[in-house]
Amino acid sequence: MQPKIKLLKVLDILRATDETHPITAVGVCKLLEAEGISAERKSVCRDINTLIEYGYKITLCHDNKKGYYMEDGKASPPPAPVTLDLVHISIEYKKEDAEDVYAILGKGKESEDGDYVTAELGVPSSLLFPALFTLGTEVKLLEPTELKEEFEKKLDELSEFYKKRRSNGRMEVWLL
Repeated sequence: MQPKIKLLKVLDILRATDETHPITAVGVCKLLEAEGISAERKSVCRDINTLIEYGYKITLCHDNKKGYYMEDGKASPPPAPVTLDLVHISIEYKKEDAEDVYAILGKGKESEDGDYVTAELGVPSSLLFPALFTLGTEVKLLEPTELKEEFEKKLDELSEFYKKRRSNGRMEVWLL
């Protein structure tokens, strides 16, 4: 049996635990043996420590004779670290649209002027234009100027893509 398979089996066993139903390393060994996997208590403890290092919330009971359990039913590892290329932008939107803006772009440093809010925030560069397309006329990109110009160019390209001239000179607009 491959050690990786054993590690995954240990994880499956721990997924069935909680604070009121812990399992000892010896208990894990017995369940593994029932599946035809031989394991020693020390190797199971190493596997559990590996899972903890990876980010699983596995706890040893205060009375360590009771064993281990997975906290809060958290059976999945934390998300892998993601490095984001953030773009710092300045936007303007109406107060009434704030909820939509927060849901898509998040909340930044804000200042209010009447019915409008100006916000400065960081947005992953790969999500900026899709977010602006999604928000449509609810938000206006103010800064940086070069991104604003690039977005305007993309809008023009998109508009041209959906327009075609018919042979009779009339405009045909495609709706997908």
